Amino acid sequence: MKTINKILMALIVVTLISCSDDNPLTDSGQNNNNNNNEPTYNLDALQGDWIRVGGNNPNNEGMVVKVTNDKAKILDPVASGFLVDDIKWKTIEAIDEENYNHLELGSDLNYYNGTIEFGVDDTLRISVGSSGPGSVQKWIRQ
Repeated sequence: MKTINKILMALIVVTLISCSDDNPLTDSGQNNNNNNNEPTYNLDALQGDWIRVGGNNPNNEGMVVKVTNDKAKILDPVASGFLVDDIKWKTIEAIDEENYNHLELGSDLNYYNGTIEFGVDDTLRISVGSSGPGSVQKWIRQ
C-alpha cells in the first residue's frame, strides 16, 4: 500500500510540475494574453502625427491628426469642415501587425466602420464602410 501511495504522490508532483502558467511569445513577438492561444497586437505603430495626402475627397488633403492610444484627434482640419480636437478615428483595435479596425468620423459627423492598413513605408491606407467622398484615404507620418 505504501508503494502505491508513493507512486500516486510522484504522479501528482510530476503533473503539477509539468503544468505551466508561462506566457510565451508568439511568432510575431507579441505577448499572448488571451485564452485562445491567439497572438494579441498593440497600437504602437500608429502613435503620433499623421497628415492626409490622398484619397477620394481632395478637400481633406493636408488634414493633420494625432493618434494617442486608440483615437486620433484633429490638429489641423484644413478645409474639411471638422474642428480642431474633433475625434477623427476612435476605438482603434489591432487585428494584426498591419491591420486595424476603427470608427471614422464622417463629414456628416456620424461615425462609420473603417479599416486602417499600416504599410512598411509608414503609410496608412484607410477604407470606410460607407460609399462617397472620404471612403478612401491615404496618410503619411508627419
